Amino acid sequence: MNIIGENQNYQKFFRNDLLVLDKNVVEFSVEQLKNCSIFEALKIFRYKKKYGTDFYHLYWRNIFQNSPKYLQKIIIRERWKKCVLIENIIADYLVRKEINFADNWIYTGYHDWSGYRIIVGCGPAITLSRFVPKDIVRELENTKLYLKRFHINSPKTFSTIDEVEDSKFLDLNDILNFAEQNSNIKPIFQKKFTLIRYFMWIITFVLTSVVCCNSYKIYNQNYFPENNNSKINAQNFSVYMSSKNYDSLMNLLTELNDHLNWNKISEFCKKNNVKIQALKLSGDFAKIKTELSLKKIKELKNIRADYATNSSYEKLGSDQIVEAVLWLKLN
Repeated sequence: MNIIGENQNYQKFFRNDLLVLDKNVVEFSVEQLKNCSIFEALKIFRYKKKYGTDFYHLYWRNIFQNSPKYLQKIIIRERWKKCVLIENIIADYLVRKEINFADNWIYTGYHDWSGYRIIVGCGPAITLSRFVPKDIVRELENTKLYLKRFHINSPKTFSTIDEVEDSKFLDLNDILNFAEQNSNIKPIFQKKFTLIRYFMWIITFVLTSVVCCNSYKIYNQNYFPENNNSKINAQNFSVYMSSKNYDSLMNLLTELNDHLNWNKISEFCKKNNVKIQALKLSGDFAKIKTELSLKKIKELKNIRADYATNSSYEKLGSDQIVEAVLWLKLN
């Protein structure tokens, strides 16, 4: 391992193909993509790569869930892109050994070849990287105050310096040894999104199985064949699947599977004994077509209901059952 430092170069261990850059020539920023599916994240990533002039890398975990996704931006000269960045080594080490994928963290350390360092990240992504003077404790506190502007209030802290209190101590040699022995440690600029091509190829093949499996686990639905048709049952929602409605039904199930407020729809229907005849997601609302009594509709609070009544029933004082569309606000 050859390390290009800010003050001097350094050779460590035996892996000659690993060239590590620990020099003040890199700028980092990261954007967290919240409540975003992998398809939407890939669209954003491709847009940045197509129209941006800097390097971008997308981090994600749990492809079929709305887990955190980080869009990493790195500004660096072309001459340094053959190197592995020390910031990425530290982030990989922490994710493997110390933190979860969605944790915010701060690393402080003293490197013989570069001096005092402060590195901030969220999961595997790097938020900022600073070279600081000797007063590392004061600079750490200033960094924490700066991070509060971005609502990062309680990051996990790690340090290779004994003097830094309230931080978990790390041995820098352990981090470098981790990089030395990990063949997956390569320059981030050389990592290709081969997984994306593979994923996009297989998703068309397994989409039906994935959607049905996830629907069963999350929404407690039953799926069974019936005379060349299929039926999906839930407590308030029952539909038949056939060759005629297959495409539209799959689109609905996929949308429900990605929708964070499906539980709200389910709880609302269960609480008010609403049987869903048709369901449409439109912006911030779920439009639920059902049949309810006028008395029940009037009991619903903060819910818009579209329906037509028969004046004859009203004159007789009867509780009329009407077909209604309920507008349930999701956000």
